[in-house]
Amino acid sequence: MSPVKSISFAVDTFRLSLTLLCCLLVMPAFALSPPPIVLTGLTQENYPVEIELTREEIASFQQETIITTLPWINGSASFSGVNLQSLLTHYQLKPGTIHLSALNQYSAELTWQDMEKYQPLLAIRRDNEWMQVRDYGPFWLIFSLDTYPELADNGFQDKMVWQLNKISVVP
Repeated sequence: MSPVKSISFAVDTFRLSLTLLCCLLVMPAFALSPPPIVLTGLTQENYPVEIELTREEIASFQQETIITTLPWINGSASFSGVNLQSLLTHYQLKPGTIHLSALNQYSAELTWQDMEKYQPLLAIRRDNEWMQVRDYGPFWLIFSLDTYPELADNGFQDKMVWQLNKISVVP
């Protein structure tokens, strides 16, 4: 190989290596960003609301903690996040049926009255760690089965939607 071709090959290899290194440094930031959650509904004045919130924006609300056992985990766990009623009230959403949708297209419904009675949590952390999509996150609607054991037998487990990505309130 001639010296010119050797230098050209070395420069091309260096450029490719530099490009790959930049991708490795930049891409994880995008890959680790969890999907947001979308809230929709109507305000008390009947104005439509559609808000997209990141996990960090949810974390900026007053955080609450529920320690409970769930059928999907071993033992009990500590879940922290925002109280669902507080979140919906913050955006002045008109009460109604709460439709919950997950990343995998699973959906469930919750009445406003049951939300007020059982105070579920829109959890973003489990045992003080951010929840990832592979670990039921980034958003999981949690009811305390330890505080309200009757929920274990009344279909409320179906309402504990993990990988939650949309909450729609329909008056």
